[in-house]
Amino acid sequence: MFKVISFEGEKAKRRQGTIENRVPFVLDGQRFEVVKKIVNGEMSIPRWSRPFGEMLTLGSAESFKELLGKVTLDVELGREKVPLLYKEIYDLISDANLPELLDAKWAMSGAVIFAEHMEGQEVKFGSLRAEQGPTARIVTYSAAFEYTKQMMEFNRSFEVDILNRAMGEGYNALLNHIHLSPIISFAYKAENKTAYKGKTDEERWVSIWRTLVEAQSTAGTAKRQGNILLANSADQTHIEMALKGFSHAGTTYAPISGITTVIYYDGYSVKVGKKEYGYSGVPAGKAFLIRGKRGFKELLKKDLQIEANQGDLTRLVQSQMVGYAFRGVYAAVEENVQEIALT
Repeated sequence: MFKVISFEGEKAKRRQGTIENRVPFVLDGQRFEVVKKIVNGEMSIPRWSRPFGEMLTLGSAESFKELLGKVTLDVELGREKVPLLYKEIYDLISDANLPELLDAKWAMSGAVIFAEHMEGQEVKFGSLRAEQGPTARIVTYSAAFEYTKQMMEFNRSFEVDILNRAMGEGYNALLNHIHLSPIISFAYKAENKTAYKGKTDEERWVSIWRTLVEAQSTAGTAKRQGNILLANSADQTHIEMALKGFSHAGTTYAPISGITTVIYYDGYSVKVGKKEYGYSGVPAGKAFLIRGKRGFKELLKKDLQIEANQGDLTRLVQSQMVGYAFRGVYAAVEENVQEIALT
């Protein structure tokens, strides 16, 4: 049986049981933490202890710490709305000491063989091989929003909540994009492509079954057998019918083994001001068979950090909230992915 990962499916899982962890934030260079707790899908967010404008103007460290803690939890609530889909594909390397540019030494795999030893012969030595791929770079990602004096004077705290949560949604959408786009946008060579094996007047899931089997065979022959299928949700019904196996027109099509996970990613779009921003997902009618973990590394130097500073009086901005992260991606796509046409 295979596991299905999608936005709605992952959100449904988060609605079960209790999840609790501590989330950091920084105030005046000092690190603090706030407890994030989700019980059966409901996340507890503290209410403002006093009017929002009053918290900004009190000027005390304690009131601003309370404010920033609330902001941090609101951002986390936004992140819950956009689940991360790429974790089955990537290994996580988390290290605060990661340099800006990295060689792929951590993407190596070892090859060692035991053989019968004949007296006088040299022992066979193992070797290391590196996955092919670009040099990895740690990139700074950032976003910010402003609390205006109008928001403060009229205690428009609901606008503050909306901005906070939007930052969380945007950050997780970015993470899905930077980890999945190298696979989706790669220019594959002919040997990394499997054409659609459809026949005239044949049910589509039968053709997809035949296409997936062919893709597995091609990838296996090239010694990069995949176990994860990345696709568009528009093709979900036919893909899952093909994977589960079926009987059709007197022929039994066995369940397809080896594919343990199916990820559906249709992209993400959001409107900021008057401009529409979007991340492309997997096109309908296409899929990618991926050998997970081997040549895919999620590089984390610093996860999303929320900091605050003074605003700009000339624009009647009372305070600015900045979120930033230091992250990178290493994706050896050509050695680990087979592109599949589903139409």
